[in-house]
Amino acid sequence: MAKATRSQLLLVMGLLTIALMAPPIVLGMSGQFGLASVFVYGGIIGISAIFYDLRLALILSVIAGVAGTICTLLNPYPLAGAAFFGILTGACALTSRRGLHSPALMVPVFASFLLVAPPTVPPLSAIPTAFVAGAVLLVGGLWGTAITRVLLGHRLPSVDRKKLGPRGATAYGVIMGVVLGVAAWAVLSYAKFHEGAWLLLTLIILLQPSPHDTFTKSMQRLAGTLAGALIAVVLILINVEQTFALVIGGFLIFGALTVRYVLKRPYWEYVTVLTPAVILLSASGVDRVRVAEDRVGFTLIAAAVALLITLGVKAILVRRAPTTEST
Repeated sequence: MAKATRSQLLLVMGLLTIALMAPPIVLGMSGQFGLASVFVYGGIIGISAIFYDLRLALILSVIAGVAGTICTLLNPYPLAGAAFFGILTGACALTSRRGLHSPALMVPVFASFLLVAPPTVPPLSAIPTAFVAGAVLLVGGLWGTAITRVLLGHRLPSVDRKKLGPRGATAYGVIMGVVLGVAAWAVLSYAKFHEGAWLLLTLIILLQPSPHDTFTKSMQRLAGTLAGALIAVVLILINVEQTFALVIGGFLIFGALTVRYVLKRPYWEYVTVLTPAVILLSASGVDRVRVAEDRVGFTLIAAAVALLITLGVKAILVRRAPTTEST
């Protein structure tokens, strides 16, 4: 089959973005901006996973729905919430043995928002809201999977899987579980507001199986986040209405997908476009300027933590490396 042209890819990305954002915009127009963001989270999980495997996308959508419900229920309990989130993240990281950790880790990435700052669904109480949020996350994942399959059919591009050995995958899973468990406890205890989830999200993305990849991605993400936050502040100062903010967020998601998958630009450029999109989509009902500021702050903290862990891992590897005599 002939390789798709850039124009064809742009058309597909545009249609995919429109299809993804249509239900959230309807939810936003009905006043459910929190659930609109949750739907987008699920959609991104489904879209990310289907490029690896259709069955994986369906499984992760279901896991996301269940995890989202549990995270929402555990919000008032820092220790239990941290333990569950650490186990969830560690289990997803263990899929690195099959090279599936990138899509699998999207589940805790977006579940972190439900753990730290669950959406409100008036007039429902906390327990029914948790099940509604989980269901919306599940439906969003299935929707993202379905629209991608319909638009691309069997022409889904293959994704290279970077598999780890048993020991490497186990070490990665343990590190991710412990670090994210501790971070989740700290956020639930001392920063239980929406922006606190940025610390968890950023740590998951920055902590890569390879120390070199962690360092490179940390630097690029830091640069992209700073540039994207400046763009977000400009958009925020315009003071757009919430429904229109969802529309702008959708356009920015299209831009991010284009930069990443069509133009094949560096990672920091992708983050630059994605950052204002996520801020606009996830900051409904809260101070968006504070969201932008806290995203930068928590990115700095997460980058520092990731780099410290990288240096520690590198030090251990150097000490365990066999010594050779010079000749």
